[in-house]
Amino acid sequence: MNSKRNKKETEHQSAELKDKLQQATETEAEDLTEDAPSTAEDAVLDETNSELIQEAEKWKDIALRSQAEMENLRKRTQIDIEKANRYANISFAKDLLPVADYLAGAIDCAQKEIEKSKEAGTECDVFLINLLKGVEMTQKQLHTVFAKHQIQKMETIGLVFDPNLHKVIQEIEDDIKETGTIVQELQSGYTISGDRVLREAMVIVSK
Repeated sequence: MNSKRNKKETEHQSAELKDKLQQATETEAEDLTEDAPSTAEDAVLDETNSELIQEAEKWKDIALRSQAEMENLRKRTQIDIEKANRYANISFAKDLLPVADYLAGAIDCAQKEIEKSKEAGTECDVFLINLLKGVEMTQKQLHTVFAKHQIQKMETIGLVFDPNLHKVIQEIEDDIKETGTIVQELQSGYTISGDRVLREAMVIVSK
């Protein structure tokens, strides 16, 4: 009798344990099922965030490049404007150079005539003296305008010939001076702003 009762109790306990185990297994499966979508959503969010970060970095790089290009363009434009302003009067300045030549020639001619009169012991022509003074004043005024616009006459005598600045018209024998030394200037050369040649100087050099 006791044996049958014990057997029933054992079977009953076994059934209860089996039910509890089944319930525990089902609960764990439900928990896993509930966690799976959450993990998948996190993965999708992580991937989306990564793509957004890469996209933001790309546009940031494009913006920085564009800013740098605009700054370079601004600087180049400013340089071009400065050059245009600096050399805007080149054509007009070139047209004035022959005027400077004629004034220098007139002064030289008048001075030679006055020297001849002095050497001959004759009285100098007053008109010629006054004319020389007038031409010299005009030349001085022209040089003032040249200086205002940074137009400068080249110094040539005694310098070595430079093909960028001088044009050789003739070579003469000279045993003392170095070959290529400028010994005479036939026409003055001019520069503007100190770095651009308005007109080459025509010169005679030694050989």
